[in-house]
Amino acid sequence: MAPLTAEKVADYLPLAGKMPDISGRIINVTHQIPYQISRLPDVQTPLVHSDPPAGAPISKLNRNHQRRGTLRAHFRAAEWSIVQSRGHGALNAGLQRLGEDYETLHIGWTGTIANKDGKEIEHLSDHDRSKIQDLLMETGKIIPVFLDAKQKRGHYEGYCKEILWPLLHYLVSGSDGRIEKKYWADYVAVNQQFADTVAANYRPGDVIFINDYHLLLVPEMLREIVPNAPIGLFLHSPFPSSEIFRCLTARKEILQGFLGANLVGFQTYSYARHFIGSCTRVLGCESTQTGVNVNGHIVSVGTFPIGIDAARVETFRNQPAVLPKTKAIRQMYANKKIIIGRDKLDSTKGVIQKLQAFEKFLFDYPEWRKECVLLQVTTPTFGDNSKLENKVSELVSQINGIYGSLEFTPVHHYHQDVDRDEYYALLSAADVGLITSLRDGMNTTSFEYILCQKENHGPLILSEFTGTAGSLGAASIVNPFDSAGVAKAIHDALTMSAEDKLTRHTQLYSYVQEHSAAHWARSFIKQLIESTHKFSLQSQATPPLNHTSFIDAYQRSKKRLLFFDYDGTLTPIVSVPADATPSKEMLHDLQTLCNDERNHVWVISGRDQACLEAWLGGIDKLGLSAEHGCFLKPAGVHAWSDVLESVDMSWKKDVTEIFDYYTERTEGSFVEHKKSSITWHYRMADEEYGLFQAKECQNHLENAVVSKMPIEILVGKKNLEVRPTMINKGEVVKRILAQTPDADLIVCAGDDKTDEDMFRTLTAARYQHHPVDAKTHLYSITVGPSLKKSMANWQLEEPADVIHLLGEMAQADR
Repeated sequence: MAPLTAEKVADYLPLAGKMPDISGRIINVTHQIPYQISRLPDVQTPLVHSDPPAGAPISKLNRNHQRRGTLRAHFRAAEWSIVQSRGHGALNAGLQRLGEDYETLHIGWTGTIANKDGKEIEHLSDHDRSKIQDLLMETGKIIPVFLDAKQKRGHYEGYCKEILWPLLHYLVSGSDGRIEKKYWADYVAVNQQFADTVAANYRPGDVIFINDYHLLLVPEMLREIVPNAPIGLFLHSPFPSSEIFRCLTARKEILQGFLGANLVGFQTYSYARHFIGSCTRVLGCESTQTGVNVNGHIVSVGTFPIGIDAARVETFRNQPAVLPKTKAIRQMYANKKIIIGRDKLDSTKGVIQKLQAFEKFLFDYPEWRKECVLLQVTTPTFGDNSKLENKVSELVSQINGIYGSLEFTPVHHYHQDVDRDEYYALLSAADVGLITSLRDGMNTTSFEYILCQKENHGPLILSEFTGTAGSLGAASIVNPFDSAGVAKAIHDALTMSAEDKLTRHTQLYSYVQEHSAAHWARSFIKQLIESTHKFSLQSQATPPLNHTSFIDAYQRSKKRLLFFDYDGTLTPIVSVPADATPSKEMLHDLQTLCNDERNHVWVISGRDQACLEAWLGGIDKLGLSAEHGCFLKPAGVHAWSDVLESVDMSWKKDVTEIFDYYTERTEGSFVEHKKSSITWHYRMADEEYGLFQAKECQNHLENAVVSKMPIEILVGKKNLEVRPTMINKGEVVKRILAQTPDADLIVCAGDDKTDEDMFRTLTAARYQHHPVDAKTHLYSITVGPSLKKSMANWQLEEPADVIHLLGEMAQADR
């Protein structure tokens, strides 16, 4: 046996070891490609650069300023220029690094294409489109998506920026929904165009990686075109709690778009839980330990904190122009402590709260009034933020009026873009970094600040509402709405000992270096490929049972294992559970099957022991399993065996209290107590209100009990059942299979989600060729409508069909 090396062990660890092999490419799909396209002027004029003087480290740059010595890729061909864009650096860095492990293809919108005079080109000729397509494919294996002016405005400027982005950041619109409806058609149309483009370029073996809120419908649209494609979706923004998300008019369509993916990724665990909660409460989906169950198909949900390209930032901060600018800033504020803030100017970045906290700091700690300055850079962003800009200016003037003087100004506010060299000089010159975002999916400034403080070890004060707060534990985590708390954090940072600074910075620096953008992208792709491998063991649409081939296989077999559910399989579902008595025909056929020595017949039910004994106890040689596998009584044995003897059942008290709470508030509902589980039934309640209460109850259970105890929730037919995680019908089937490994025919019939555990166990056993090999005839049969998705490989419409099948089997034995 070969020695077990560290490398081999790493391959078995999640998100570790070498990247898995795939037969195709990684298709990266983003809203916009990482390049800016423009038509070259007829006559090229040399660019004249004038650097700002060293004494003015914050230059007055306009939105379209030129940058000297850029490190961005620049391509020219014929009349077109393609320049690597600056935005979304972390995302693009991660996707680019995937090219080191796989062949990649990038699909995205071209962005605004500029004409010779710098104005937007609204209509491109077919010739121009062809030229751009060829150039982008040569540049970086990029497939462009061309959008007309109306689509761009309705999709990006309309639905994405006015509807989705605010809601995802907890900003609920007060509109009546007409604006949302106006832009929705363009959002759908653009998503469909992306899906069609991806599908047209998809080849079997490819893996599709979709990014961000601009393309949330694409996974479901793609699933309809290429059903077996591996699809991953990563949301870079926050995901709000279900109470906020439910305010979205198209909430169901958006969630269904998400659920077309095999894997959905988020920045933090809380965002992932919010998403799962919304699927539960809005769509009524069942949540699992790994994701969301959608009609038997498990959509995996994971947390993948994004990083930055640390090596690239290191290169940028060591550019020749950065050090002189850093020295100039320090000379300008000599003998002063420098607090740096750099944010986009929008309401989620907490600039107002930052200024209020700094004012509180100067009030509470007068010894610092002439000893420190706040340098706040606010970058202009999309939309009209004039009111916010005026409020910021008023606060700056107020603070400087109260605490400033002719020779000293405590707050220096720059509302402008800053050049890259100036940006890294600011981060390098700081004594404290201050980030007070109210909602932020990912804040790259915090990572860049940490890298720029490699020599100075300046403390970082970080809002708890940023996506990075959970990862940067060594930073001072604050609530931006608590001005006094932020003020104290500033004071603590300014008075922190050099030893404490070094300890904290070492931990932060190590995290940023290790959890880079490349690590994020590779972790997500590795998890996506793993989720895709499990997809073959998930539910699919099932064909109707072929009775002829089934009876033929039954007659030729020498040893048979027959598993049957009870409610909904051997008897129809009834309003009162006690009325589900077996028919004489079914009892007669079951006894006939049990009389054949080739048959090992089991009824595996959620019913308790007393019910099964009363209704089926008179059948000789019949094996029984009660309460989803908690109690077993094999054929010929008179005593029941208890599987629960070593299982912790302390969760029952908490679950009972929650079920009782909803029973009191839902007329017609009741609680059924079993030894292994507790079930809340609402089949006699008002249909709509009962379903609503069931979703609320499920969400309550998941947050209060399931997250802390080894139990799971089963969403049944108008009921919720809570049971221990490792007690299910699949475990019973696994045990019986081990005791009967030589069966050459296995039949398993059931109708609901508890029976999917049996189907999944049998499919996995066939997939692993043990104990069910290729020679064994496997008939797993789901009972329900023809469109129902199931782990079973055959389908029957209703319990009457199952009873008829029992009769055919009994007749075949004669």
